[in-house]
Amino acid sequence: MKFLEKILSCWKFPIKHKLSRKSKSKPISRFPLLNLPRVVLLECIENLDVLEIIIFSLLSERTKSIAKLIPLNLLDIHITSEGDPQIWFKLPNLPGLDWVIDYNKQYESSVYPAFRSSLNGPKAVNFLILHDNGNVIDDVKQMVEHICEVFRSQISDIVIFDESFIEWIIKFQPTIGHVRIREDVISSVETMERILKSIKVTEFFGLEPLTIDKKFKTTEPILSRFIVIFSSFWVTLPSILNGTNSIIRLYDSKLTTKDISTILNEWQMGTKLRNLKYLEIEFVPIQVNTSYYEILEDLDWTDYDENDGRPRTVEIDDDWIITLPMEYSPLNLIRSDGMIGSIVDIGSKWFGEVRKTRISFVVWSKQS
Repeated sequence: MKFLEKILSCWKFPIKHKLSRKSKSKPISRFPLLNLPRVVLLECIENLDVLEIIIFSLLSERTKSIAKLIPLNLLDIHITSEGDPQIWFKLPNLPGLDWVIDYNKQYESSVYPAFRSSLNGPKAVNFLILHDNGNVIDDVKQMVEHICEVFRSQISDIVIFDESFIEWIIKFQPTIGHVRIREDVISSVETMERILKSIKVTEFFGLEPLTIDKKFKTTEPILSRFIVIFSSFWVTLPSILNGTNSIIRLYDSKLTTKDISTILNEWQMGTKLRNLKYLEIEFVPIQVNTSYYEILEDLDWTDYDENDGRPRTVEIDDDWIITLPMEYSPLNLIRSDGMIGSIVDIGSKWFGEVRKTRISFVVWSKQS
């Protein structure tokens, strides 16, 4: 990054100022290279890496327009808050290399911006470290908007750690692949309804515990392939039955043993949940000792065969695999198309003064 380090040392470039929507670009004169013709300058910078291109594009409106001409694959953009607020970038043709913009306030302001790299086995991560000056939420939003424009890319994954990101993502990019909402970010039923109605999450929707009115319920399906919902008291039976989810994990659910029996029965009949691959529900039964039998009654089970080929894992994606318990000997449901559904775990555990039951159901087929 020597090229851009020289630029930054010459001007001590104020990135925050350049991101401000109200700021106006001025010609830069202290670095003659930037006065070269557009074609020549493009040749100079087209082999820069992602962070270098981002910094270059922030220098002026001219450098931004030149950066937009660099032919690159679409960026995979992630917003997260694992410790510091961060923006992660990946290129599909460089799987072992990540770039990160990290906002923190660990050092004196004069230290920023700074660069750092880390190597972990075959993977390398390059960091651009910027100063968290107390306005980091707006800084992250403006930086992401700028990067999406320069790289002609969209956000693929966001961890919402501040409520203001909800309205921002609805306006900026209401369709997104992966969304995870941190604990207690949602503080009202109105906000919950706004998310469900206005954000289309195609792949993964994760919701950590929240504190809203327990009377709130939804009968509408959650249109994501994979859902993980804590405090899922608001997710009703019609919401599950009318969905097209592949992976469903509900915790602190208000579904009853009869509801769960209905879900399994509808799956076996083939009328609902045809995309289901894995189901996990944690709930508080009225009668713990009879909950297992209440779920199983009226279902057409077949005997378990130890050599039937039941899977040991459920693969969500390349980075996420669920390991299934194997000590439990399940009964199987057979669907008319040959698909098999197995309860691979059912049991109860005390959480404080509350005894909760968890059931896990996996869908699979015998290998020919």
